[in-house]
Amino acid sequence: MKKILVLTILTASSFILFAQKDTSNNYVNAFVSIPAFKVNVVPDSTMFTKENLKTNIPLVIMFFSPDCEHCQKETKELLAYKEELKGIDILMVSAASYREIKDFYEAYGLSSMPNVKLAQDVNYKLGSIYKLRTFPSTFVYDNRGTLAKAFVGNIGVPAILEAIK
Repeated sequence: MKKILVLTILTASSFILFAQKDTSNNYVNAFVSIPAFKVNVVPDSTMFTKENLKTNIPLVIMFFSPDCEHCQKETKELLAYKEELKGIDILMVSAASYREIKDFYEAYGLSSMPNVKLAQDVNYKLGSIYKLRTFPSTFVYDNRGTLAKAFVGNIGVPAILEAIK
């Protein structure tokens, strides 16, 4: 009986001693405010960083893939809400090749929305901060640069506009 009691105490002690704090959600802290980034923007491949962002304007960062049907649908919806989105900067980021991103930009006529920038995330550095698992993934920041809402999948422009209110 003593052996069982000692064994039980040792087992319980080892669980307590080796228990680890759950840090699975700590990655969110990396983007509660807009993280530092460097991307190449279309149509001229210039470097664009956090420092290039306008201040006091909401920002939407949308990760996409040019061949993703949901991303294509979301882009069409952005174009349909062009007027409502005028006061919001939108940075669409992809790890695809620069040529694919530029072709996407031209095919959807995104030059008609000067507040939308398409960019290549070279070496997937920005995407790794957000720990992306699916496209599109959208992160909405308020005019103070604080994360207002994060979305996974095709969510529609009304949800984005509501998150900024």
